[in-house]
Amino acid sequence: MDVPPPEQLVRCVEQIDRDRLARTLCELIELPSVNPFGKVPDDEEEGEKQVSAYLRDRLRKLGWTCDVDEYAPGRYNALARLPGTSAGRSLMFAGHMDTVETTGYPQALTGLVRDGKVYGRGACDMKAALACYLEVAEVLAAQSIRLSGDLLIAGVGDEEYRQEGAKALGASGLRADAVIIGEPTELTLCLATKGLAAYELRVEGLATHGSVPQHGSNAILSAARLLGMFDDHQRALDSRRHPLLGPATVNVGVIEGGTKPNIVPSECRIQFSRRLLPGESPAGARAELVASLEPGTWSIGDAWWTVEAYELPAGHWLAETLRVAAQLSHVPDCAPHGFPASSDAAYFGSPVALFGPGSLAQAHSLDEWVSIDDMATATAVYLRTAFLTSG
Repeated sequence: MDVPPPEQLVRCVEQIDRDRLARTLCELIELPSVNPFGKVPDDEEEGEKQVSAYLRDRLRKLGWTCDVDEYAPGRYNALARLPGTSAGRSLMFAGHMDTVETTGYPQALTGLVRDGKVYGRGACDMKAALACYLEVAEVLAAQSIRLSGDLLIAGVGDEEYRQEGAKALGASGLRADAVIIGEPTELTLCLATKGLAAYELRVEGLATHGSVPQHGSNAILSAARLLGMFDDHQRALDSRRHPLLGPATVNVGVIEGGTKPNIVPSECRIQFSRRLLPGESPAGARAELVASLEPGTWSIGDAWWTVEAYELPAGHWLAETLRVAAQLSHVPDCAPHGFPASSDAAYFGSPVALFGPGSLAQAHSLDEWVSIDDMATATAVYLRTAFLTSG
């Protein structure tokens, strides 16, 4: 597949407008789309309504068909299509429109361009990729180009929680021959992504006066001893490595317990997550951890939050197509990698690879940014992948 791109594609890549990319991203940042995490959005800052309308209006002006679907109260998907001219393979560029919260982040909803970067909530996770998709549409429209296969852009909701947007799109029966998700992969080709399972560990004790702790059972201290065993469990996980994703991991994120410093606590509650590798299940991961802990007055409930892991089938043409497009775009690292976070990949019902501008190191931070250079490179890769896919 190492063939030089056609003249038409060369002209398209030359048309990529860095200033327009930055402006588009700033406009997207300034449309708040905070994930309400299971609630119905109760103000204009929550949910994907404004971003989905923006995608619809921009793409319709460029000659695409685009529909917005309210798949749950106050939650939206946008799906646009540029019909192909014949029977070439179809390609979908997909990305989530929702962001994490803005609490503690001054000017989170003000897109700011400084020193070759765009700052703001969602800048890299992942409104940058949405801006790149729109730039692809702008370039194709300026050149009056339609590929032989359908080109689709999907903006989905709820990726930051339960992937309900991608699930709804997958359940609709819509399929593309391949999907690229522009998560912040640092411009690396990610052909697998970890899943997630979140659990609650509840430790019971016996309350008594803090001056005579020997007459009670301290739930917090018991929980601390159990958490010490998590290190041994992680070492066991480290010995089983996926070729792209490395080992599964465990993270303790929340601990609550006790009422006052002079009372022996009768209960301690811990929330933790387990990153899943392809082939692992939340039930199996829970059973493995339970077996590694000493018996006691504790319990771990079933996973209350899950995201499936995903791996592109070995030898799929999408991997090579994306690699060639990245190589032609002078991406430094064109080897296959794994994405350590969870994503929507498992729910589209189509073969998926992840490739996008930005880094997880900036995602969810209080100083989120993305490089405009990376956005321009990602746009070039998306354009080349679309041409190569369509044939």
